[in-house]
Amino acid sequence: MHELNFLSSRGEMGQLIRDKDWSNNPLGKPEDWPQSLKTSLSIILNSKFPKFLFWGDELRCFYNDAYRSSLGVNGKHPHIIGEKGEVAWAEIWDIIKPMMDQVLQTGEATWSENQLIPFYRNGQIEDIYWTFSYSPIVDEDGKIAGIFTSCVETTKEVLARKELERLNQRFHNNIMHAPIAMCVLVGEDKVIDIANQRMLELWGKTAEEALYKPVFEALPEVKGQGLEAILDEVYTSGIKFEAKERLVTLPRDGKMEDFFIDFVYEPVKDVYSNQVNIVVTATDITSSVLARQKVQESESKLNVVLNASGLAVYEYEYKTQKVTFSEQYLSIFGLNRGENLTRAHILTMMHPDDKAQRDEAHREVFETGTLYYQSRIFKADGEVRWIEAMGKLSRDAEGNPEKILGTIKDITAEKSHQQALQQREQTFRLLANEMPQSVWTADASGRINYFNKAFYRFTGLNESILENDSWPLMVHPDDRENNVKTWNAAVRTGEDYLVEQRFRRYDGEYAWQLSRGKALKDVHGNITMWVGTSTNIQEIKALDEQKDYFISMASHELKTPITSIKGYTQLLSQKYKNSDDAFLNNALKVMHKQVETLTTLVVDLLDVSKIKTGSLQPRKAHFNLCNLINEVVAEITHIHPNNKINYVGQTGTLEIIADEEGIRQVLVNFLTNAVKYSPESLDVIIDLDVNDNEISVSVTDFGIGISHANQARIFERFFRVEGKNEKTFPGFGIGLYIAAEIIRKHNGNIGVRSEMGQGSTFYFTLPLL
Repeated sequence: MHELNFLSSRGEMGQLIRDKDWSNNPLGKPEDWPQSLKTSLSIILNSKFPKFLFWGDELRCFYNDAYRSSLGVNGKHPHIIGEKGEVAWAEIWDIIKPMMDQVLQTGEATWSENQLIPFYRNGQIEDIYWTFSYSPIVDEDGKIAGIFTSCVETTKEVLARKELERLNQRFHNNIMHAPIAMCVLVGEDKVIDIANQRMLELWGKTAEEALYKPVFEALPEVKGQGLEAILDEVYTSGIKFEAKERLVTLPRDGKMEDFFIDFVYEPVKDVYSNQVNIVVTATDITSSVLARQKVQESESKLNVVLNASGLAVYEYEYKTQKVTFSEQYLSIFGLNRGENLTRAHILTMMHPDDKAQRDEAHREVFETGTLYYQSRIFKADGEVRWIEAMGKLSRDAEGNPEKILGTIKDITAEKSHQQALQQREQTFRLLANEMPQSVWTADASGRINYFNKAFYRFTGLNESILENDSWPLMVHPDDRENNVKTWNAAVRTGEDYLVEQRFRRYDGEYAWQLSRGKALKDVHGNITMWVGTSTNIQEIKALDEQKDYFISMASHELKTPITSIKGYTQLLSQKYKNSDDAFLNNALKVMHKQVETLTTLVVDLLDVSKIKTGSLQPRKAHFNLCNLINEVVAEITHIHPNNKINYVGQTGTLEIIADEEGIRQVLVNFLTNAVKYSPESLDVIIDLDVNDNEISVSVTDFGIGISHANQARIFERFFRVEGKNEKTFPGFGIGLYIAAEIIRKHNGNIGVRSEMGQGSTFYFTLPLL
């Protein structure tokens, strides 16, 4: 058995190698192994350091007793002895094989420190960290026959270090996100290791200026304020130091400022009780300290302030009936300090007409504890002045009245101002009552508080409607909801109120009124009241109806001759289409274009008449909206071949229930306007979007745009934007009005988004049925 002396180790692994059946292993019997393998095994088996051996072309596996524990239980041991490396370490072969290839190819050893190499042990794949090296083993022929692995598992150390890093990071995060200023000073030099943003702001420093420097090197401005000795004492003694309202001078915006700071120097020791750092917490309480000081200063200056403000102070003691007056009090009554001033003498200077009011106030003070009244007085020289008296009653321990401490103020100027306001109010009401229009006012909250006589004459109502807010009942029931909605919006926003509505006349008939209201605001922009008028426009409405009737009749009468002219024009164009007469062909084209324009105008005027009479009703049916959009795009492109109309919305099939011709009319209007008002841009975008509740169609151009003021009126009948650019474009201002009415009849919404010079986007939405 001397051939197996290399396995003479007394350990487990030597015995396992001896006992293993090697007959079916490519390595053969151990006694036949090459001397280089035997020597390598003898070395690792007799080593107390974990070692592993890969041998041969298939990198067969061997290891010693010191390595055995790293394989755990229910894992690879002992069946990987003599096993191919690729099989034994299948789960990590892609990790370790490239390193072994490097050794085999270069003949140079590798080194890896704390590398994560997870493998199967203890019944599962475990994350294991290793520090190891791969070294080449040269056989008898000088070739690399194996790889010698010296390794040690460092999992515990790595995980412990990671946990320490996690705790350090948590400590760091706690400081950085603390609601107060915090920093950590490390070592005897008190190096600033951590400082959160609040601390940096308190110091008046940036992180680059402060971090990783000794604290008094980073903050040279605070030297000499006694903080150095305090920090040294905390560091050497390990005893916490707390300061309350400490005055510290710190840099701020290039100059030094005083701050009051509450701060704590907390020493932190390691597990061996060695001093390692100081945690500093600080709170800037400058504002609260200064506020307290200001209160104290205010109390000491109260008398000065009272005298400067013109407010007079007095004190009356019930038991002694003694009265104490300030200098300002004497000044208000026109008296001098040397005069014999008693309460009885003061009472003689009160205006007799106000005596009852003053006596009542003095009786109520025993119930309420508060004195208040306004009265006229006669000054010593006979001048009449208004005063405002206020006071507070105090009682003794038994609850008996003890004294009144109070003030008086000369309010003559305020009273004069009130009288002037009352006079202006009377003048306003006099003028308003003589106006033929209805005039009304409301308070800041929108509550009506005045109607002039013209209103009461027209409605036959009386002022009781102001007491119970019943005036809306005079508005026609069909107009009432819009009236309230428009008025509430004006009160909420402060914008002008403008609405047409019908008021019930004294005889029960209704007449149209144009109501306007404007908010009066103070210097701060706050609404103080509303002033408005309501003008009878019944005759104007009647004339408007006659105009609409004329337009309707004229449009009907024009329809037949226009149709005839259009037919004959088409016949002539067909008959002479091959004619060489250029003038004739051009004249027929012009006639055809003008007839088309006139036809469109007549149709639009008829639609306007239908809208006014309520007979423009949608004829709803199923149709494919995508197909309709494509048809309209093709039609407008044919008319305007130079423009590029891009349809970027949904394609395919989108069945909706709507008036197909009405929706076509809206699309044609949008696209025609987009082309018309974009003379410098040929691009137009039409989009179709669908969500759970509605569809949205938009047309975007890159033309002249529309001002925000005109956007609010763009869908009104006969409205056209006026300007140096807009006047050059033909139109009658009824296309968008008709489009808006069509969409409204479908319970949809229509609108525009635009900026001057940046184009416009017209859009409408329809509910999905």
